[in-house]
Parts: sequence; structure tokens; C-alpha cells
Amino acid sequence: MAQRLIVEGNDAIVLSNLCKKKGLNPPKGYENPEKFKSEFVISGGSYNRAMDAFELALQNSDVDNIGLIIDANDQGYEARWNAIKHILLKNKLSNEDLEELDQQRGPKLLKKQGFPTVGIWIMPDNSDIGYLEHFVAKLIKLEDPLLHYVEQILEDLKKQPFNELTQIRIGKAKIHTWLAWKDEPGKPFGTAVEIGYFDINAPIANEFVHWFQEVFDLS
Repeated sequence: MAQRLIVEGNDAIVLSNLCKKKGLNPPKGYENPEKFKSEFVISGGSYNRAMDAFELALQNSDVDNIGLIIDANDQGYEARWNAIKHILLKNKLSNEDLEELDQQRGPKLLKKQGFPTVGIWIMPDNSDIGYLEHFVAKLIKLEDPLLHYVEQILEDLKKQPFNELTQIRIGKAKIHTWLAWKDEPGKPFGTAVEIGYFDINAPIANEFVHWFQEVFDLS
């Protein structure tokens, strides 16, 4: 039995650290950290390559559990989900099954006899435009004073003639600025999760961890 987590970028580092902080066991067969990185996680490096890897995993009879995490980007959730549905149809999933998936709110989960377990998470929250950075920003406590200050600064920046950030990039700037102004500036997302900068009990964290548990067979 093989399992695969396919990600568009470097999402696996922060997300696996989040799962560890929440006390999850690693996927069965991938308890060794090196095997986890080299076999369980497939980092596409781009949206197109992640989608290609997803289709290859669907066609591999040895793979029983597949998780796909991609960014909605500025294309939006619907565009990404429609592209995924096209791949699923090409790989013998019925229209009836897709209709059932369409009716699922939040992340998608398919458990069908004779088909691998498939989970789909479209960053940040399976509804909005955005990226991993928008997901990570949702792990900051709402009452955090530094977050409020960063948001004020970014609102002022948007009014300036030298502002180069589009609205969707503002979300990226928010989380990176917040991290840059912490007591240990500029920590990577994964490290920031490990050292406790984020609220691992935030609603989005709980939803992701529940999805991960449903998609994969854990040890």
C-alpha cells in the first residue's frame, strides 16, 4: 500500500509540522522522516506539475490514498476544482460521484470502492482566492495586536502611489510582515509552527487536521 501527498509548493513542511503539533501519527509506512519526505510527499513545484503528479497517482494501482493540495491563486476555487474534476472524469470517476463531491462543503473527500481514497484541499480555505500564506495567516489569533498593526500599515500602503501590491498579494505581505516583526524575525512557516507562533487550535487548523486524518491511513 502506498500513500501520496501532492503539493504545489513547499506546503508540506508547514502542514506536516501542524499535524505533528496536533499530535497526529505519521502515515503508515512513512514513519521514517526521510521516507516521508522522499516518497510520501510529492512537491510539484508548480500548479501544472502538481496536477500531472495527481493524475499519475490516480493511475498507479499501488497508491491507495491520495491527498492533493493546491492554491486557488487568483484563478479562484471554482476554476481549480473544475480542473480537478476533469482529471477525475478522465480517470473513470462517474458523473454521479462528482455530483456528490460538488455538494461537499469545504475540502473534498472521496471514498469509493475500487478507487483510491482521494482528498482535495484548495488553499487557503476551499472557497476563496489565495495561497498557502492566506491559510497560515488564519492561524494567527484574531486578537493579536501585532496582526492588527500590520493590517493598519498595509491599509495605509494601499493608498500610496508607490504601492506595488495587488489585493491578493496583500495577504502574502501580511503574514511575511507579521513574521518579520516577531521576536525572532523572519522564521519560515514550518519553524514558526514548531516554536509556537501560531494558534494550532484555530478553526482552519482543526479542519485541516480532520481532513488529513480522513484522507490518509495513519500509523
